[in-house]
Parts: sequence; structure tokens; C-alpha cells
Amino acid sequence: MSRQRTDAMKRALMRSNTRLLLTAVMLFQFAAMALIAFQSGTVNRQALILAVALPTVTALTAGIMGRIWPVDRAILIMVLFLCSLGIVTLSDIARADVTPRTQAIYALAGIFAMFVGAAFIRRFTGWQKYYRALMVLCVMALLSPYLPVVGIVKNGARNWVGFKSLSVQPSEFMKPVMILCLAAGFANRPRFAQCIPTLAFAAVCCAILLVQRDLGAVLLYFLTTVLMYYAATSNAFITLSGLGMGAGAAVVAYRLIPLVQTRVALWKNPWSDPTDKGLQLVQALIAIGSGGLFGMGLGLGRPRSIPLYYSDFIFAAITEEFGLIFAIGVLTVYVLIIMRGLIVAFNARTSFHSLSSLGLVVILGLQTMLIVGGNTKLIPLTGVTLPLVCYGGSSLVSTFFSMGVLLGISSMNAEDEARDIERIEMREEI
Repeated sequence: MSRQRTDAMKRALMRSNTRLLLTAVMLFQFAAMALIAFQSGTVNRQALILAVALPTVTALTAGIMGRIWPVDRAILIMVLFLCSLGIVTLSDIARADVTPRTQAIYALAGIFAMFVGAAFIRRFTGWQKYYRALMVLCVMALLSPYLPVVGIVKNGARNWVGFKSLSVQPSEFMKPVMILCLAAGFANRPRFAQCIPTLAFAAVCCAILLVQRDLGAVLLYFLTTVLMYYAATSNAFITLSGLGMGAGAAVVAYRLIPLVQTRVALWKNPWSDPTDKGLQLVQALIAIGSGGLFGMGLGLGRPRSIPLYYSDFIFAAITEEFGLIFAIGVLTVYVLIIMRGLIVAFNARTSFHSLSSLGLVVILGLQTMLIVGGNTKLIPLTGVTLPLVCYGGSSLVSTFFSMGVLLGISSMNAEDEARDIERIEMREEI
């Protein structure tokens, strides 16, 4: 009885902690959107609607998913907070073609994708039978921008497909697919020879993305593969050799690709061309410095002076309006998601689920690090976006699906733990 009482107390404490977190997120959503709605002489009806809709959708999503599966509610709530932060920021600084309403629609699609991801990972088993077919699908999807009718070039990278006003980025949607393929290929395969087909698949993906000039995605795919391989095999020699080859490839890319040379030059000295090629980074640094510790306040900054403030530089816009302390808090949320995701990976009962969880949080952490480092001039710009926050449907829906897979694995862990407790109690009674 004492064990049951202790477990019940732990579960009750966890529920109360997540309720407090959920309440804080809903209050932030309502207060921020209400402030935007009434900050000018006229009432912003769209912001007023979102002030009610955001907390409502957050509460419903957390409640419904928590009732269907025993997921990690802390991860779920923090994911919803980051998504709502992007909608709040865009509501304050959006322009005609980048609207918070569109981002809210993307968010609803992402929430649906999160439920699909959780159900998908729980329903399908026997991944050793299917992952090779998924590899072929992933490679074909990455090659789709070369189709003559739907291929689109944006910002020097041929990595988009679209028709009329609808466009998507295949490399974003293939991130979780690639991670599932790598996890299935590396699961229960400690020898290097058995991992060669999976490593070759990852190399083909990176080569395609490099030809497309999607340099940020190349870096994400490569580093995620290396870290997942090391986690699966603990082979330090092959891992370090892979990192060395990657470093050599980066040097070759710098020598041969003018875009890489330009980004490195601007990273060294963006003020060498502050009105043209260095304008983005210069304005981002000015915005971060202008925000100070506590920010200039919603609607009081000038983030629109930053090109691509709604996507590649949304972290700089957040820092200007909310301040450095709040920006550090946002980064802390990412760290907490990653830490809880690692706990999910450690508690998983199969090698495949453990590696899948690890890969999902690794790519989330790497992407966050790359974009924040690029905004703050710690590293050269790579063209990736801040997960769950930046404007756009491809990244948002893909990340929501990835978090759904992670939450699905966490629910499976909780069910396995509950069954273990039942077995222990039955043995004690006997």
C-alpha cells in the first residue's frame, strides 16, 4: 500500500505542476494578444479573436491528448507555448503577406499532424520491414524540386516545390522520416558493416541538399546522423572520422560555392556591406542591442527593419520586443524540451524508439542552436528557421509531427512503466 500511495502522490504532483505550467502559458497568450488588440486607437479584431482562441486551443489540445494517451504533458505544453509565441510576435509585427491568421491555420494543421505522429508511432511496428521503402521515399521527395513544373528556387536554394500560391519545402517534411529511417537502420546493429547502407542513405540525402544549396539542412542532416550513429554504436573512431570528413567537405564547399564564401565573409564583418548583403545581420544585431534586458515592448520596437524578420531572424525580433531575459527564457524552454526528450529516449524499451527520440530532440536542438547562433553572430548564417516559432507551414507542421512522435513514445514508456508496477504489486501480493 505504501508503494501505491507514493506513486499516486507523485502522479498528483506531476499533474498539479503541469496545470500550473498550462495556466501560465494560457495567461501569457491571453495577455499578449489582448495587449496587441488594444495597443492602438482602434481595436484589432483579429488579435482579439486570437486572445480567446489561443488559450482555448491550448487547453483543448492538452486535455484531449492527455486523455487519449499518457503523454509527457510538460513537453506538450511547452511546444504549444513556442507555437503561440510565434503567433503573438507575428500579430505585432506582421505585414500584409505574412499574417498571424495564416500562421494560426498552419498551427492548427501542425496540431493535427502532432496527433497523427503520436498515433503513427504507436500503431506501426516492425520497422525493420518498412524503413528501406521509407528511405527511397525520402530520397525521391528530396529530388522533387528538380521536377520541371513544381520546382521553385528561393534565396539561391532549389529546395521548394509548389503549385500556384501553395509551396512546401520537402527537406523540412523529410526530417522526421530520415530520423525514423536512421533509427531503424541503426537499431540493434553495433557493427559498422551493418550500418553502411543506412550511412549511405544519409550521405545521398546530404549530397542532394548540397547540390540544392540548402546548406542549413545539409548541416542538420549530417550532424544528426553522426550523433545517432555514435549513440547506437559507441564507435568513437568512426564518429570522429565522420566529423573529420564533414569538416573537409565544409572546406571544399567554402572553396567551390560562392554562397558559402559570402556568408563566412559577412559573419566575419557584416559592416563591410551594411546596406546590401550585410543588412540582415547588421539590423539583427542592432535589434538585439536595442531590446536590452527587458525589451522595448510589444509594438514599440522596429523589427520590420530586419529583412526576413518573420522567419530567419524572428529570434532577433523577439529579443528586441521582449528583451534579453525573455529570450533566454525561450531558449530555456527549448533546453527543457530537449532534456525531457532525452529522458523519453532513456526510458524507451526498444532501441528503435530510443534512437528515434534521441534523433528528434537532437535535430531540434541543433536547429535552434544554428539559428540563434546565426542571429547573434556566433556562427555564420545557415538559413534554418527557429522551430515552432518562425513563420511558415513546412517547418511548423514538420516539427509538430516530430513532437507528436516523441509524445507517442513517451506515452508508450508510461504504459510500460504502469505494467511493470502492476507486475511488482502482483508479486508482492503473492
